[in-house]
Amino acid sequence: DVQRASRFIYLNKTCYNGLYRVNSQGQFNVPFGRYTDPAILDSDNLYACHAALRKTVVEVADFYNLRRRIKANDFVYFDPPYAPLSTTSKFTSYTKNGFDADMQYELRNLCRALDKRSIRFMLSNSSAPLILDLYAEFNIEFVYATRSINSDAGKRGKIPEVIVTNYEY
Repeated sequence: DVQRASRFIYLNKTCYNGLYRVNSQGQFNVPFGRYTDPAILDSDNLYACHAALRKTVVEVADFYNLRRRIKANDFVYFDPPYAPLSTTSKFTSYTKNGFDADMQYELRNLCRALDKRSIRFMLSNSSAPLILDLYAEFNIEFVYATRSINSDAGKRGKIPEVIVTNYEY
């Protein structure tokens, strides 16, 4: 586990803009970035993350399979592939199976089911009209995230994203 985590951190710190994606065979396929001295090991940050997450279960899983395992008093955070903001930003295939609009609807349905069970959730996504419509019944907060990945350098910078919750904070 430590070696796998170490390899992942190395890839994240040295690949193009920290991007993670896989090809249709499920293999990592991001080119190296152009870094002169990447900060691969930040031990202070790793120890702080370890302390903050000590009693937390973090899983990377298909949300379809999580439904049965979520129980009262759980807190669930979803970070799906973001809905495209335009017809030219249709890249949603960070995994070999992709994540289309139908899956966005299914995820919203799961959020509704969690809400009915009084289970708190948080979800991040793009500010695409589809997302604003899907989650209109919940709390939507706009945040601005810096984007470094775009084939057109002029379109990089801060863009609005949303945080959706079924609770006030």
